[in-house]
Amino acid sequence: MTGLVGTATDAAAAALAYYGGGMGGQTPVILTILQLVLAIGIYVWVALALTAVFRKVGQATWKAWVPVVNVWTLFTLAGMRGWWAAVLAGAGVVAAVASIVVAAVFAGAAVGAAGADDAGAATGSLVAAIVVPALIWLVYGVLALILQIRMLIGVNRGFGLGAGHIVLGVLLFPVWASLVGWGSARWIGLPPKVAQPTLTAPPAPPAASPFTLGAPAAPLGAPPHGAPPHGAPPLPAAPLPAPGPLRGAVPPGAAPAVPAPAVPSPPAIGGNPWAPPPPPAPASSSRPAAPAAPPVPPVVAAAPVAAVAATPVSAAAPPVPVPAAPPTPVAAVDQVAADDLDERTVLAARRIGGWSLALPGGARVALTADTVVLGRNPVAPGEHAGAQVVAVDDATRTVSKTHALLQRRDAGWVVTDLASTNGVFLGDESEVAGSAGVSDVFFLGDARLELHADT
Repeated sequence: MTGLVGTATDAAAAALAYYGGGMGGQTPVILTILQLVLAIGIYVWVALALTAVFRKVGQATWKAWVPVVNVWTLFTLAGMRGWWAAVLAGAGVVAAVASIVVAAVFAGAAVGAAGADDAGAATGSLVAAIVVPALIWLVYGVLALILQIRMLIGVNRGFGLGAGHIVLGVLLFPVWASLVGWGSARWIGLPPKVAQPTLTAPPAPPAASPFTLGAPAAPLGAPPHGAPPHGAPPLPAAPLPAPGPLRGAVPPGAAPAVPAPAVPSPPAIGGNPWAPPPPPAPASSSRPAAPAAPPVPPVVAAAPVAAVAATPVSAAAPPVPVPAAPPTPVAAVDQVAADDLDERTVLAARRIGGWSLALPGGARVALTADTVVLGRNPVAPGEHAGAQVVAVDDATRTVSKTHALLQRRDAGWVVTDLASTNGVFLGDESEVAGSAGVSDVFFLGDARLELHADT
């Protein structure tokens, strides 16, 4: 943009010098005024065009009028670092100061050489006073051109424009800004960045607990789970039961023994629920007690079962009573049922006519109220305090915080613009001024929404 203004002013200055050579000492003043007016006019033109561009992308329009902030915003829209604008402005100031200082130094050397009647040195100093500042500005121009092309690629991609607009932006930036800002181009946003794979090793998985599923298998040579470690004495083997009559059978000629009633022991409070039941109380009879099996350490859950299976069973051993669970009070049952009802019962939202709204990202939201407030972070107005609030996840950044109001009436759905920045448009691209009926597709700025009648 700076090169375009400089070229136009130089051409105007040359034309005025050609046609107004007879004006004498007024020519420099007229040239300065003409350059100033032309530069101000081009800057106002570009600022107005950028105002329309920033309005489409949801940026504040005042940024288009501030010299460095407008370029900063364009770099941000292109997905670049905004501080490139500050670097570009600082490099321009450095180039201007350096070119002036170098030109003054070489011009002074040329004057000194001319006073000493050294024509060759004077000519060399004059050439250096022209060439060296030109080289400084050439380096700055290459840097500015690279950054401008990179910025135009990103912004044009966000508007869905091709390579022709990139060339137009490089050659005629005011024309490019006018076509993008005042044309029919809509901001669709930049594609999401794909994360690059890293070469670092993945983190080691956490050690699995032996009490969780997927525990690692034991290494080769290790004792099986529940076996005693190497070097420990083996467990004593339980004696096998001697063959005899079945349990509970009465030998011939003997009177049947009546076992004493067993008194059930109360359940232990706070004990292990997986422990085996307590042994029965000894019966008051003259019958000798059955020999007990040697104790087996409870290594795994199946160890108590093995111990019971290995214990010799007496022919007249009494049955093991099972303690009965204490009765649960009726009030406690009612309270548990009430708590369960409160935790599991959820009132379903009332659906009205089976309507849903398709958002820009593809998600659908069921419309459960006659009044719906739409926006980036909507807040229901005071007169519609009970309205349904639907947040629109907008990648185009053109949706206002509280953008529009969608109401269901007897004739159908009606959309109302709530003084949004980018307005409301129907499917035929017609802008909604106030309220308008809508049946399928409508736009909040550049965000596309669609009504669906669910069957």
